Amino acid sequence: MFDLKGFELSLYRQEFSENTVSCYIRDTKEFLKWLDGQGKHITEIDEFILINYKKHLLKLNQSILSKNRKLASLNSFCKFLCTDNVLDEIISIKLVRNRERGEYKGLQANDLHRLRELIHQEGNKQHICIIELLISTGIRVSELCNLRLQDITLDGDKSKIHVVGKGSVNRAIPLNTDAKKAIEDYLEVRPNTDQDNLIIGQRGSYSRNAINLILEKYGKSLGFKVTPHNLRHSFAYKLIMGGAPITMIQDLLGHSSILTTIRYTQVTEQDKVDALNGLDW
Repeated sequence: MFDLKGFELSLYRQEFSENTVSCYIRDTKEFLKWLDGQGKHITEIDEFILINYKKHLLKLNQSILSKNRKLASLNSFCKFLCTDNVLDEIISIKLVRNRERGEYKGLQANDLHRLRELIHQEGNKQHICIIELLISTGIRVSELCNLRLQDITLDGDKSKIHVVGKGSVNRAIPLNTDAKKAIEDYLEVRPNTDQDNLIIGQRGSYSRNAINLILEKYGKSLGFKVTPHNLRHSFAYKLIMGGAPITMIQDLLGHSSILTTIRYTQVTEQDKVDALNGLDW
């Protein structure tokens, strides 16, 4: 199989996140396996092959979002192949049209209340700090893992965190009272170590998987799925329902495109029901 190290390096040079790079490499390996099954060599890639691969993806029982990510990965790979002189020209394939507006992916308000209440009842100050930061700032789990002590300012109403997001873009996010207190309480019990990451354990800074497992444990005890990503959606939904401008939400979430932010601000089914019930002809 084609050595993907050069492609992987090119993605990192474009400052894609580690998670995005991992997805692109996995998607590309899947394409190359399909290509091999077609009896084709990588130098034979052309528009007809891309069209046939898209048809192959459309037959799979996967979300449009997943299919489009795989096509985006393929387009990026083909661009790299041209740059690497494997292909004579850059070729690409259009993404799948999605005519349906996505549904809300965050937690219901009652479930979020129950989750927060349970974590506070358990009394683990590190876990309280994790949940309060995720729901009060909307940061990505990778941003939480990389948050350092020097990135935190605790100064009354001026309290904030400095986050380095995708594309190495810096942004400052204000801390509300709950998040500020959660950090202060956790710092009192945080292990004394040379590590400067805020969230650490006995073996050093926490990984994305470690935080996922913590939230998964609480979610299982309550009977619903909890991930850092659906908490990020919950954060955006709370802001949009509170009347915050979409541009402000875009800035807080660290999105380069407002189209991405819109996907985070979907309404719930109950919102639709309430809106229709409120019609007065």
